[in-house]
Amino acid sequence: MLRFLLFTLLVINGLLLGFNLGIFDRLVDLKMEKHEPHRMKAEKNVDKLKLLSASAAQDLVEASAKKAEPPIACIEIGNFTLADAKNFEERLKHLSLGDRVGRQELSESASNMVYLPSQGNKDAADKKAIAIKKMGVSDAYVIQDGSALKWGVSLGVFKTMEAAKTHVANLAKKGIKDAKIAPRQVSATKMLYQMYEISPDEKKSIDQIREQFAGIEEHQCTSKLGAKTE
Repeated sequence: MLRFLLFTLLVINGLLLGFNLGIFDRLVDLKMEKHEPHRMKAEKNVDKLKLLSASAAQDLVEASAKKAEPPIACIEIGNFTLADAKNFEERLKHLSLGDRVGRQELSESASNMVYLPSQGNKDAADKKAIAIKKMGVSDAYVIQDGSALKWGVSLGVFKTMEAAKTHVANLAKKGIKDAKIAPRQVSATKMLYQMYEISPDEKKSIDQIREQFAGIEEHQCTSKLGAKTE
C-alpha cells in the first residue's frame, strides 16, 4: 500500500513538473500543427498581423464590393452635333477609356428647328449668335438664306417635336426665353458613340458629362460599331 501511495505521489509530482515546464503545451502545439498547420502558422506569426482602423476596414470592404460589380458591356450615346461631339470627346479624355470608345458619323434628316427670330441684319445676328455661344449653346448659327427667317439664329434642329420642345425648355433655363420652333427640313451630320466594358464609377462620370448636352439620348447597344477611336 505504501509503495502504491509513493508511486502515485511520484506520478503526480512528475505531471506537475511537466505542466510547469510547458511540456504539455508543446505536445498540444505539435498535435495542432499536424491537423491545422495553416492556423498554427498564422498564430505563430501574430507579429506580422496589422490592425485596421474602422475607416480603413470600411474602405477595404467597399473596394472588394466594387471589384465584384460587373462592368456594363455596351452603352450607346447620341446624337451629337459635330461641335458638341468635339466638346464631348474632350471631356471624356480624363476617363482614359482608350479603345473602349467607338464612334460613327450619321447623316440625319431633321424637320424641327429651334430658332430666334430675325435680328434685322447680319451684324446684329452675328453678335446674337456669339453671345448665345458664350452661354453654352454651341450649335447656334446665323440663318442667311432667302426665307422669312433670314438673319435669325438657329439654335438646333431635331427629328421630333418632343426633342425640340425639350431644347426650348433647356434654353429658357439658360436665360434664352424667346426661342421658337418652326418646321424646316435640314440634313445634318451627327455623331454617335458607344462605350464598352464600362465600370459603374465610369458610368456615373459619363452620365454627368452627357447631362451637360441638351437632347442627348443613352441606351444599351443593340449591336457594336465596327470602328473604334484611338
